[in-house]
Amino acid sequence: MRGSVAAFGGVLVCAIAALIGLAPAEAKNVNEFTVGQWGGYSYTDDSNGQFVDCEIWTPANGDQVQFGIAIPKDYSLELWLYSKPWSLPANQSYPISYWVDRNQQYRGRAETYDQYNVLIKVESDQAVYDELKAGNEVTFRTQNQDYVFDLSGSRAALSRLLNCVDQYSKTASTNPFGGGDSGSQQGSDNNQQQSSSGGGNEQDSASSPKLKALTRSTDQVRQFLVDVTGAKPSMISIDTKANKAGYPYYAFSTPIGAGQFWQEYLGNDTLRDIVAGYLSGYKEECKGEFAQDIKDPVQGEHGQMAFGTATCSSSPYQDNGAEVLSYALTASDNVISVYVSYVGGNAAKAKTDALGKLIARRQEAEVQ
Repeated sequence: MRGSVAAFGGVLVCAIAALIGLAPAEAKNVNEFTVGQWGGYSYTDDSNGQFVDCEIWTPANGDQVQFGIAIPKDYSLELWLYSKPWSLPANQSYPISYWVDRNQQYRGRAETYDQYNVLIKVESDQAVYDELKAGNEVTFRTQNQDYVFDLSGSRAALSRLLNCVDQYSKTASTNPFGGGDSGSQQGSDNNQQQSSSGGGNEQDSASSPKLKALTRSTDQVRQFLVDVTGAKPSMISIDTKANKAGYPYYAFSTPIGAGQFWQEYLGNDTLRDIVAGYLSGYKEECKGEFAQDIKDPVQGEHGQMAFGTATCSSSPYQDNGAEVLSYALTASDNVISVYVSYVGGNAAKAKTDALGKLIARRQEAEVQ
């Protein structure tokens, strides 16, 4: 779950929330954020103080209509359309279809929430989420008109949206063992990860358009790590895991460090943007001094490669000690292969990440 966040000022927040009227009548706004063109909101129920959902909204298009994406605490997906000039009848439902770029067309029902808002509940939520994240534009077709919305920056905005849901779902949980609060299971899954630098929380929150089946086997990843580290195969452990949506990834350990490997679709993003998105999310969670170094992508005959590092002087994933994170990404045929490694424990140890540097060097050689 990664995204760049910039907070609104308090007066501007109230003005925007009042202008677009997004929150249900019984809910109140508790936090706002911006990611590029997207405005973000989170809501709690006035009657009991419980978390309701998090939402992101685009500016109005040429038809004076705004597009919103909401994720409630059960991690379902909702799409909203809002227009001040509309005068919609109450409690009505209309057929609607929608699609992202040239992907498949989905059919659903547009339910009127009030005179300005309609809600579309998404059945194929993971597929639609992935397409929205990697897409350029989304189109909604009603009986009389098509509404088109720009999806620029949707990858970072949707990552930030899931960050928001994770945060408030976990806070709202009163049963740490599950049974009635979906945030509890999500929190449990995240705690199994060494780090939330992109591999951990990214995997568990299903926040990227990942591959349903990895193209590299555990043997191939192990051999890669053997070549990188010079260690014996028996000294490298690899565990196959899956996030809550069923997308697989590998967690690995070597004599000189540990990390994760996963794959996802490149879509319309650049490798540099993806790395920057990961590191901006980690910066948000760092409790101490933060620094990052993102290298320019390398283009070779066999694809492209990008890598980045970040240091945090007080990381929540190292018992508030120092930590270094390294990413190395290669892209070929629209598929990204991601290695992330982490080193921590004390300030002196965290000054270097030998595994991350060796992986980046090896990946660079492979794309040349």
